[in-house]
Amino acid sequence: MNKKNLSISVLFLAAAILLISALHFFTPVESLVFHQIYQRLYYIPIILSALWYGWRGGLGAAILASLSYLPHIALHWQHQNYDYALNQYAEIALFFVIGAVTGWLGDQKRRESERAERINNELQTAYAELRQTVGQLLQAERLSSLAEIASGVVHEIRNPLGAIKGAVEILEDELAKDSPRREFAQIAKTEVERIDKLVQEFFHFARAKEPNLQPTDVNETIRAVKLLVESQAAAQTIEISEELAENLPPVRLDAEQIKQVLLNLAINALQVMPEGGALVFRTFLKDNKLYIETEDTGGGIDEAVKAKIFDPFFTTKDKGLGLGLSVVYKIVSQHNGQIDISDTSKGTKFSLTFII
Repeated sequence: MNKKNLSISVLFLAAAILLISALHFFTPVESLVFHQIYQRLYYIPIILSALWYGWRGGLGAAILASLSYLPHIALHWQHQNYDYALNQYAEIALFFVIGAVTGWLGDQKRRESERAERINNELQTAYAELRQTVGQLLQAERLSSLAEIASGVVHEIRNPLGAIKGAVEILEDELAKDSPRREFAQIAKTEVERIDKLVQEFFHFARAKEPNLQPTDVNETIRAVKLLVESQAAAQTIEISEELAENLPPVRLDAEQIKQVLLNLAINALQVMPEGGALVFRTFLKDNKLYIETEDTGGGIDEAVKAKIFDPFFTTKDKGLGLGLSVVYKIVSQHNGQIDISDTSKGTKFSLTFII
């Protein structure tokens, strides 16, 4: 309850008690039935105060009711009907009993409600973390299965490719230099080399080396990545800025692999801003965790795309294998880190989290 509502409710309860006391004063003592009704009406604001504000509120209302009712008893009943006056004094004692007991029960109920709400929030948090963990495990399982398949496929393809390339080179040597057929041989060699390059990428993905963890200056790694993409960013009128935490301690990471991750994220960001924009690199520490963020103004990512963005071979580009972000995910996972993606007001933010 905010301060404004608190003040209004307190004034309402106080006004109700004072109104009941005023009814006592302005009602003739001969109307005993009305006085008996009025004295029971005190319990309404007392009980409400106790339920809303606990035992302190109940006792506060009881005190106000007593102070406003006692003068009426002393002036109108003390000398005219002493037995009835004693009854009213006993009623005042009940004000305090009812206020204290109801307030205690209200406090108990409030504590149980707060406890239930806290447990509910903890369960929701745990459920969200569980869903995220399950998603990460499924992603890791897909990557692991793909790596095993890719490893076998690579070996099965590279050997025939080598034989094809050798055979084409032999045929090319037997052709005269001015023969038009040499052009076909050159085309065949170029296509074989292109396929070999694709296979090589699969091989690197399948056989990603374990990270060599060394104390790393993360801010310096980010500056190195920024230097690599500055020329392309300038050509696209994209402004690159840094929001790097000062005095960041060295973190045990594989600097080259993290550089690969950030370079991949930066290039993806540049590709979604062909007509200019802004890219921000950000680092900060929170709860013994290192956060590295890249944030662009490329307009955001569709929810359907976001759900598949780390899947191998998934891409929205006309050209590309769809392995870039899968490699990013794999490298971050090998560092026991976490990567999250979220929308901002103007674009997309990738957040990398590492335990330090």
